[in-house]
Amino acid sequence: MSLYISYGQEVMPVAQITATITDAADIRALDCVMPDYIKVSRLSKRLAELMHLPPVGPDDYPINYGLIIKGGYLLDPEATLAETDLPKPLTLRIVPEIAAAQDEIDTFGEPMTGEEDESELDEFEIETGEQIALIHDDILAARPDVRIDAAVHKKIEAFARKDRHTECAGLLLGTVDCEDTATVIHISAIAPAEAAEGTRTSVRLTLEAWESMLWVRDHKYGHLRVIGWFHTHAGWGVFLSDPDVFIHRHFFPHPNMVAYVLDPTSGSDGFYFWHEGKISPCPNYGLVGTADEIQLHKNETQAKAARGRRPDLRDAIIGLLVLLVLGLGFAAIPLGRAHHHREKPRQRTAAVKPPEHVKDKPAVTDKPAPPADKTYAIASGDNPWSICNRIYKNGDLGTALMRYNGLPPNPRLSIGQQIKLPSKEKLEKLAGH
Repeated sequence: MSLYISYGQEVMPVAQITATITDAADIRALDCVMPDYIKVSRLSKRLAELMHLPPVGPDDYPINYGLIIKGGYLLDPEATLAETDLPKPLTLRIVPEIAAAQDEIDTFGEPMTGEEDESELDEFEIETGEQIALIHDDILAARPDVRIDAAVHKKIEAFARKDRHTECAGLLLGTVDCEDTATVIHISAIAPAEAAEGTRTSVRLTLEAWESMLWVRDHKYGHLRVIGWFHTHAGWGVFLSDPDVFIHRHFFPHPNMVAYVLDPTSGSDGFYFWHEGKISPCPNYGLVGTADEIQLHKNETQAKAARGRRPDLRDAIIGLLVLLVLGLGFAAIPLGRAHHHREKPRQRTAAVKPPEHVKDKPAVTDKPAPPADKTYAIASGDNPWSICNRIYKNGDLGTALMRYNGLPPNPRLSIGQQIKLPSKEKLEKLAGH
């Protein structure tokens, strides 16, 4: 059936464009037939609805969507498909312009007013087929074993250090495989968002940023798939804000997709994964590389921990002001009260002195010595929960085991790293069981 469009007295035939539409992360696709006379900006909005993508962001501003030719360029939002040189067959990715921010999103530009010219009020139809899945993983419900190449981890750190007080972002690329009953998510490349607009509290993934990221993904790492995204927090610590969760939930919703957060000012980082329908912190992740790369990373991590955060001028001024206020406050305290506080440590020391009669007790020589701690070397796929579940038959002791070794609850464990294994009784006591 032929279609026509009338411009006053002139009647022109309408060409139909056949295309496959995919989301930004290549999770699902939709075959469709579209008219060629509609502006790309309007087509993007309608296609977002058909792909069940959110119309507004967490800031209640309408999301601006764009179309990018797979392996090609971003379509001009003001042009029509008839005015664009399109390849055949045609695959278009629909991408959002959206910001990851610290809860209250910085506004870039003016909000949409909802005003449209008369030509944009014309009705048009897009014929579609059924949505099809592009990812077919065998295991979806298992806790993932997240691994990242040491060289890739270093690239993210270097990208973040370009301006550690400005947030940045990018795509995580790699493979997903099954080992026994575990899902191994292996990150072996990144596509940094070089064109993103960052501030100290947010990073906006513009349509141009998506264009550059997907070009890298298609031309350099076409054999890899998108398995998540990363972004930095410039001094805010490691967590997912509400806007971050919104992005992951709507644009990286596959169960085997992860989010990585790095705070370059402190070196702290962490992964987040899908667990029972919720986005949860990943217990740990593995670093993959040569022995030299692993050792270098370990040395750098220890150096960062020893050096601590290096304050900038702003932090130093704030610190001096705090010390000045505290100094004035202490100067106002009566000397008697200050003397009383100085005497407390001496009183506390005297109170814990052993009683004299303890010396007269005979030494006990037949009491067995407590069992010595065993040493355990971290293997591939290990995390605190799996280690305790296998050795102590209780994975919930993982946090206590890490505390016993002087590590955080969800540390970055490297293959070959050695930890101490105390008795189960000692660990249960430490855990308060």
